[in-house]
Amino acid sequence: MRERFNRSVKGFDFAAVSPIEAAVKTNYAANPIPQVPADQFRVRGGLTYPAVNGQSNLLWNTNKKNFMPRLSFAYSITPATVLRGGYGIYFEPIGVPNQDVIQTGFSQTTTLVPTLDNGLHFIATAANPFPGGFLLPLGAAGGLSANLGQSVSFFNQDARNPYVQRWQFALQRSFRGQSLLEVSYVGNRGVRQRISRNLDSLPNQYLSASPFRDQTTINFLSAQVSNPFYPLLPGTNLSGTTVSRSQLVIPYPQFTGVTIDSNQGYSWYQYHSMQARFEKRLSAGFTSSVSWTWSKLMEARSYLNGGDAMPEKVISDQDRTQRIVVTAIYELPLGKGKRLGGSWKGLASRIASGWQASGIYQGQSGAALGFGNAIFLGNLRNIPIPNGRRTADRWFNVDAGFERNSSLQPSQNLRIMSSRFSGIRADGANNFDLAFIKNTRLREGVELQLRAEGINALIHTQFNTPNTTPSSSAFGQVTDTWASPRTVLFAMKILF
Repeated sequence: MRERFNRSVKGFDFAAVSPIEAAVKTNYAANPIPQVPADQFRVRGGLTYPAVNGQSNLLWNTNKKNFMPRLSFAYSITPATVLRGGYGIYFEPIGVPNQDVIQTGFSQTTTLVPTLDNGLHFIATAANPFPGGFLLPLGAAGGLSANLGQSVSFFNQDARNPYVQRWQFALQRSFRGQSLLEVSYVGNRGVRQRISRNLDSLPNQYLSASPFRDQTTINFLSAQVSNPFYPLLPGTNLSGTTVSRSQLVIPYPQFTGVTIDSNQGYSWYQYHSMQARFEKRLSAGFTSSVSWTWSKLMEARSYLNGGDAMPEKVISDQDRTQRIVVTAIYELPLGKGKRLGGSWKGLASRIASGWQASGIYQGQSGAALGFGNAIFLGNLRNIPIPNGRRTADRWFNVDAGFERNSSLQPSQNLRIMSSRFSGIRADGANNFDLAFIKNTRLREGVELQLRAEGINALIHTQFNTPNTTPSSSAFGQVTDTWASPRTVLFAMKILF
């Protein structure tokens, strides 16, 4: 992909010497911190732009080796039994509409910085909120200086197309009464999925490994030290006379974030999936189907800690272990051509004929829950509450071992607690829709249809996700629902 006028970022030169490095190193040498000796402090890296300094005008190197085979078979074991199977690879395209250009440097935000010494003196006023003037966009001419003191993102020059491998085997059997049973095994694995990563995260070595709040580490990393970037980056987040110690130990201290889309993500059906379907085809005015899916979807699409080498393997937020859908349509045996009232004439036949009733039931497991960066010292098995004892005020056991005190919550710590748990879930779907339909033939080719439909006809309450913040007073409580109580719809259609 190219941007027509090259108004986009291309990549990131990790080894390039920043234009401000010499001045910053001089400043740093006057007030170094013990964690980074003065002779080891570096200001390296910066954005690159297409068609500048010998760079191509491609935003990334195109991958041209995407092979997408499809294999399938069907074998009739008996006239009523068929075995089917298939395998395929499906690639996701990179580029528009999946990825837009990154135009850092072609627009510029000037940050309001009211003080340079943590409030001892104020340099900005209501009459002159930007005493240093406005920062003007330099475009590609900014080069390695683009967005210094702010966050940057760029294109992975070796980006690869994510793809999915899918395979399936299904056994179908037809029975008397126009019915069919199908049982399928489905496997699915997502490979090289794109996930966002901040390459400028605080290295794990500086994070606390304590199971409790480590105030010493928090104070150490947040302590204000002399800012070696002062006064080189006015109007940015690094314009003050001091800066937090954590800013000087990250890989690219001249930025507040360096983000890239990596291909380290993946997902898979850990135990794969079983899908069953029973279908009663239309006969005697009745048709129905029952579909049931049992599966487990795992993923690795985010990092538990910014310095982790690989994303966290965890139950997906899209996992729904059980899903069942039942549908049915029944034509009432009344009126013209039916078992009852088939000989009726005139108005009586018009009123009695053309009645249908239909229903759809959907049941589904809820989403897996997690508790964020929390302190938990109990047994995970004690957190879930049996379905019959759960209430909106107590969806799970809040006394299982969580640290509830807000002043004792962890920060600047190495996370080891999973971000989601398969055995702890929100409320799932439990919904029944019902419809009554009356079809009346007005004349040749013209039909009147009257419909009365009830969405969530049985008024099943379907709760939203409970509060999962241990320090909240509403921890473990459900405060709203995601489905409407009952919606009744009346409609009239002329079909011609």
